[in-house]
Amino acid sequence: MNGEHEFNIRQIQRALRILHKNGDDIPIIYEDGIFGEETKRAVIAFQAQKSLDPTGTVDYGTWVLLMEKANEYIEKAAEPFPIFPYVNDEKSGVLPDEEGKTVWFLQAMLIAIGEKYSGVEEVMLNGKTDFATQNALNYIHSKNRSQNAEGKLSKESWNSVARLFNSL
Repeated sequence: MNGEHEFNIRQIQRALRILHKNGDDIPIIYEDGIFGEETKRAVIAFQAQKSLDPTGTVDYGTWVLLMEKANEYIEKAAEPFPIFPYVNDEKSGVLPDEEGKTVWFLQAMLIAIGEKYSGVEEVMLNGKTDFATQNALNYIHSKNRSQNAEGKLSKESWNSVARLFNSL
């Protein structure tokens, strides 16, 4: 048996195990890379569930449906994909009264923080480091005893807000 064939069998077995673990009426099988009777029975059970001809052979149609169903369960169980919205195109950060994509995310975090903690000025979601955004940043910095260049969005200020937001 060549390595590619064994790899494909393992993929089939892994997908069938995922379906079994998620409550589908598929017999449990072990991922051993051998297409034996247990794997064949599990394929037949899957094919019967999907109203396919229960041959026990994994043809293209069976393969596609099996992988789609397994991937649905994988996606459902997966952690949300993280994003990294801090974009610092300039070394100095985003200055007061400037606009930027990063500011939208900052303001969304400040809004959530303001709902939890009093003292954080209400911020509008507008993408601009306006007076309210500067005040909210300054307030958080004063509580963290960190330096802030008068409302400037720097890496340091982003990290302060992000840490507080992540603690909510």
